[in-house]
Amino acid sequence: MAPQDSDVAARGKGQTRGRRRQWRAKLFRPLGVARLSNWPFALKMAFCPLLAAVALIGMGLHGIVAADEQAALIRAVVRDDLATAMGLSASATELQEINSSLYRLTTLQASRSSNLDVRTGIDGLVGRTARLAGALDARAAAATGADRLELVDVAAKVRVYRDAIDVFGSMLEIDFASAVEFFRPFDRNASEVLSLINAITDRSVRDATSRARASALIAERIRQSLAAASMVATLVLFGTAWLLTRATVRSVRRIAAATENVARGGAQVDVEALERRDELGTIVRSLAVFQANVSQIAFLAHHDPLTRLPNRVLFHDRIQQALARVDRGHGFAVLCLDLDRFKMVNDTLGHPIGDGLLRQVAERLQACVREGDSVARLGGDEFAVILLNLDDPAAVDALATRIIEVLSTGYEIEGHQISIGTSIGMALSPADGTAPYELLKKADTALYGAKANGRGTACFYEDAMNAALQSRRELEVGLRQALARDEFQMNYQPLVDARSHRVCGFEALIRWHHPEKGVIPPDAFIPIAESSGLITAIGEWVLRRSCMDAATWPGDVKVAVNLSPSQFKDRNLVPNVRAALAASGLSPHRLELEITESVLLTDSHLTLAILHEIKSLGVQISMDDFGTGYSSLSYLRSFPFDKVKIDRSFIKDLPNDKNAMAIVRAIVGLSVTFGMSVTAEGVETDEQAVQLALEECDQLQGFLFSKPIPAAGVHDLIETLSPVAAR
Repeated sequence: MAPQDSDVAARGKGQTRGRRRQWRAKLFRPLGVARLSNWPFALKMAFCPLLAAVALIGMGLHGIVAADEQAALIRAVVRDDLATAMGLSASATELQEINSSLYRLTTLQASRSSNLDVRTGIDGLVGRTARLAGALDARAAAATGADRLELVDVAAKVRVYRDAIDVFGSMLEIDFASAVEFFRPFDRNASEVLSLINAITDRSVRDATSRARASALIAERIRQSLAAASMVATLVLFGTAWLLTRATVRSVRRIAAATENVARGGAQVDVEALERRDELGTIVRSLAVFQANVSQIAFLAHHDPLTRLPNRVLFHDRIQQALARVDRGHGFAVLCLDLDRFKMVNDTLGHPIGDGLLRQVAERLQACVREGDSVARLGGDEFAVILLNLDDPAAVDALATRIIEVLSTGYEIEGHQISIGTSIGMALSPADGTAPYELLKKADTALYGAKANGRGTACFYEDAMNAALQSRRELEVGLRQALARDEFQMNYQPLVDARSHRVCGFEALIRWHHPEKGVIPPDAFIPIAESSGLITAIGEWVLRRSCMDAATWPGDVKVAVNLSPSQFKDRNLVPNVRAALAASGLSPHRLELEITESVLLTDSHLTLAILHEIKSLGVQISMDDFGTGYSSLSYLRSFPFDKVKIDRSFIKDLPNDKNAMAIVRAIVGLSVTFGMSVTAEGVETDEQAVQLALEECDQLQGFLFSKPIPAAGVHDLIETLSPVAAR
């Protein structure tokens, strides 16, 4: 076919489709619908069958109602006709009986019987005739047309007949022959009345029969009409179903074509389908939106939405790609980073500030690495870096140091000056592994080593680190069994009066006697207990054991027990304090609970409420290690602490360090202003003790007086130090 012929054919098809649309518009515009295609499939499938069904039901109901009304009317007329016929038949019978009775009475009079019996019979017949006339009057009143006139005439003749019977009875007593002659015309008249009644009865029966036949004929015609309507409706249903099925199949094919187009990544969209307002249009529009957002969905599946950096999934894929080049001599390094003090930023300034900080950290990290290297956010404050073609430890360490310096520079977010740091763990490939999981695990292990070295450092993976991590896991397993095995022991270090050196109390310090590793110091297992959630149960045991031991000491000696920040998350903390006091019988004023400033950093309102509730029991509250954390004078103002303990880091350089002395003097002055006592920790020399006494510290604690000792040695230590105090 020539191109011109194809164009002509296409134009012809287009014109045909246009005429069809115009025809459909004219057809459905009276219904308020311009395009049937805009209807939902379910409505299109149901509309025409529903319309035909409604029409059929309407026709049927109309025919049934009409037939019922006609039948009821005919039944009423037939019923009336039959009732009239039956009544007239009864009247005829009554009239015949009256004639028969009159004949008998006439015969009786002829035999010269008693006049009294004849008169009585005549009177009875007169009454019966009068009642018959009344009945005929009633039927005449109910009748219509000619029947009514005839019945009125019959009733009148019956009354005349009644009067004749009465006269006939009177004449019988006088002259029988004359009476018979007088009554003869009336007897013929009675025969005429009887004939007339029978004629009316026959006509009523014929009318009833005729109407019954007419009713049957009407019912048959209605049945034929309904059958014809059912046939028409059936044809309409089949035709509509065929048309709608064809339209639905076409729509489904277009949906399938659009879906296949999207699956192939096609950019073309069925414009006409987009304009439709039925399910086809909805699906095609949804596919168009999906097609427009495919790239965004793919991006979010492999990137962190906050920093726009690759996530863990894409980072694993990048490691796999880097590993594919290792065989060609292109080694690389994997770095795991963890932000130091980020949790404090979130807790104190809120998550929006924390999110802004993470975005700035991501920008700085990307600025530190080279083109081709990868930076990812693995979650929370954890980041990771791939340094391609760089397996020289010195070069990797230099870049890690650079990252630490850049990330440790201050940040300004919404007017807040923020300072954080970072620790980095490093693993090299192929030296440390040739699998993504293995390299990440070893870099993460090295990160733990960097944190253990004091944070703010970078550390390469070493096999010894894995052993240390394994040892930590073993300690955690043993820690879970330590309480049940009674492996913990309480030691106590004395607190003495700064002037008299008299023992005022003891600080309770826990020790773990491991069955295989021996005595494990608190700084080795307390962090594990806090991270594993075991600190709550251990803290409860320490509190109960310390109160039981202190109850055996002299009444003026107190016991100080440390509380972990994790214990303030336990709603049973206050009940546990109350239960420990009750079980031991220890007076509340002899119990002193020590907290660090970090306790108040998280949910300070709830923490302060718990502290107030504990203080209401009569228990004293001390702030431990004051000045080493994120100190805020607002804490001292918001809660009336009973004591402040100066950290040992400010005591160790006394009395030679003037700066340390100035800090101690400031803390003592501040505490005196707030009405709090002051305890200095880490006192190891007489010079320190003398200087602190001069600075008006209230209590001293340190190896100068005693190391922590088991509970069994407390009484002896009190007696040992008492002579010193007396001197």
